Amino acid sequence: MKNIILAAGRAKRELSVLIPPGKNKVLLRILGKPVIYYPLHSLQEASGKETIIVYRKGEEQVISEARNYSKHPIIPITQEEGNTIREAILAASKELDKENYFFLVFGDIVIEPEPLIRLYNTHLTEEPDATILLVPYDPEYAETYGTATIDEKGYLTKALTSKSIEKPKYIIGGAYILPNHILDLLEKNLSLPEAINQLIREGAKIKTILWTGTWIDIGYPTDLLEADYTLLSMIKSTMISEKAEIEPTSTIIGPVIIDENTYIDHHVLIKGPVYIGKNSLIGAHSFIRQYSDINNNVRIGAYNEVKKSNIQAYTLLDSYIYLADSIIGENSIIGAYTITLNVLEAKMKTPRVRKHLVNPPKKEIEKLGAIIGYNTKIGSKTIIYPGKTIKPETIIEPDTVLR
Repeated sequence: MKNIILAAGRAKRELSVLIPPGKNKVLLRILGKPVIYYPLHSLQEASGKETIIVYRKGEEQVISEARNYSKHPIIPITQEEGNTIREAILAASKELDKENYFFLVFGDIVIEPEPLIRLYNTHLTEEPDATILLVPYDPEYAETYGTATIDEKGYLTKALTSKSIEKPKYIIGGAYILPNHILDLLEKNLSLPEAINQLIREGAKIKTILWTGTWIDIGYPTDLLEADYTLLSMIKSTMISEKAEIEPTSTIIGPVIIDENTYIDHHVLIKGPVYIGKNSLIGAHSFIRQYSDINNNVRIGAYNEVKKSNIQAYTLLDSYIYLADSIIGENSIIGAYTITLNVLEAKMKTPRVRKHLVNPPKKEIEKLGAIIGYNTKIGSKTIIYPGKTIKPETIIEPDTVLR
């Protein structure tokens, strides 16, 4: 059985503002690691062997990053044409032809090893014709997913597209063990759901595994915040690299991860769970609040407050900045005294914004600050209204109000 990860997909418009040319969404960082680390690690924990990675020409960093984290050899396959899952799988058909089955995982999902281990073991012990991972259906966030219906024994009865008018209970979770024969169906121009349905019509028994734990598809900027929230919630203790430097007047209330060669200046307050990546700096008197993800090579000046935000690498925050519920693309500069407002108006509908409880009790509001594209420069004293997206490589003059 071959392992294969698909990492050539095009990002949605909303997410693409964070992805510089020559990169891919699977290179966006969550807790210091690229997105592709999470499915690769989990897949190899389940099926410890070499892994095919399908990537797009010009995005070779996908392969180099995967090799940094892989325990086993990586076989790179370039997807020369097309944007569909079908075309991505067929790009690797010569490698997949060599085995009866292949273990397919999408490269843009944050998932634990356990469901893939269950998927693998179930396939080996029960010997169905195929085995597919399902996760619970959430109508609020499921508009772009393939879905499924199953029988009382957990066998797939129908795979549906995101445009189906039927009301399923399950989302297909981007992990499959499929028979080699499906390649012939894909060659006939069938989509992956259509090919799976054809297998069912031919009498194939397709077993499903339901997973209700961590599963996050990185499709929109807010999914980065959801992944940060979920993964940081799992951290139970403080881990500070011996190569980090923490001034004695700083206060760290765990759980907090501080990676190597990072400097925490005097009178900084960090309230975990928080991640601070390698080679970063937190300036004096700054306040880093819960569920913040500060990735590698980030500079945060003095007297800043950061809350529930994802800051990509090589970003600079000047001083006296309030950054809340925001995502900042790499290599950006935020000027002093900039404020991100974060309470969305009731009429605003941003894709996949999760609700957070706030005071008073039982009152739910949606929060989202700014989504700031890569290579952006924001002048001092800028006010950014909730949910505002700033295009990549934008230059904002000082004293601007962005509504």
